[in-house]
Amino acid sequence: MGVSILNIAIDVDNTITETKPLLKEYCKKYNDEVVKRNLKPNPDGFAVKNLYDWTTDEKQYFIDNIIEEVFDKVKIKRDSKEIIDKLIKENHKIFILTARAIKNAYEVTEKSLKKNKINYHKLAIEKDKKTYCIDNNIDILIDDEEQNIMSVSTLIPVIVLNADHNKDCNGKNIIKADNWNEIYKIINNLGGKQWY
Repeated sequence: MGVSILNIAIDVDNTITETKPLLKEYCKKYNDEVVKRNLKPNPDGFAVKNLYDWTTDEKQYFIDNIIEEVFDKVKIKRDSKEIIDKLIKENHKIFILTARAIKNAYEVTEKSLKKNKINYHKLAIEKDKKTYCIDNNIDILIDDEEQNIMSVSTLIPVIVLNADHNKDCNGKNIIKADNWNEIYKIINNLGGKQWY
């Protein structure tokens, strides 16, 4: 029996891209030069919502005026492009699925993916990834954020790229990986199994 053709949804930030290190740099600069309230970074933070104890307005200013530059300059993770291309060549369908909550999220993400030569079949901006996975018959999600991992893994396998912010995510359908080559091996192992 050959490997099944899979619908694979892939998150962008900290999954395809190395967003966290660059985001931390930009947040520190904004915190030191604009916010100027002597706030210390949250050691467990990984996104604008939780890196610093900024006010809602301070977070919104960063999202409206600065974060697009982060997304434009971000580098991709090692082997991510090559493995995604390999999956496409093997006829799997790739859905890029991000919950980026910024203005022009689709255009900004599309531009970044194009700049980094990331190929895919469909791009979606969706906060509720579980519903998206149901509606689009997704077989596997690759993600790094705890709320997505815990929610979607109640339905289908979620491959988790190991990070400090998801180290406590464990359970049924949660499969950890350290890099994109491991992700590829996991997908090949899952492809022959029936999950529904």
